[in-house]
Amino acid sequence: MNKEVCKKFQDVRTSLSDELEGNGIPEFNDDSFLNKYCYFGKCNSDFDRINAGCLYLLEAFFKDSSVFESIAKNNINVVEYILIWLSYMLNLNKSEGHDNIRDFYNFKINSHDEYKNVINGVRHYENYKGLI
Repeated sequence: MNKEVCKKFQDVRTSLSDELEGNGIPEFNDDSFLNKYCYFGKCNSDFDRINAGCLYLLEAFFKDSSVFESIAKNNINVVEYILIWLSYMLNLNKSEGHDNIRDFYNFKINSHDEYKNVINGVRHYENYKGLI
């Protein structure tokens, strides 16, 4: 994993800490830049915040052909890194009834348009859902 990829994951970690609070729940920063990836600019649940982090990472590496060519193409395991991060965060936060990758896929990836938007100029992958 190169420096650019590490920086994007660090950006997410700053807003979505994997440090547990006293109640055993991960600490989330409500003033996060990730709110723009939530409906109406506000994440209403931890599940929404994790979704926002996932969307941020996908956009950071795959939003269009220029980003895809410069970052993702040279770091072929980026999707796997995102899925490992996603699984880890979901396992930390099982309190809302959405506690695994399958639930996340059904409630977020398969149901929301953000994962189905076309990646411009990339021939092999039509959208984020296709990458995953």
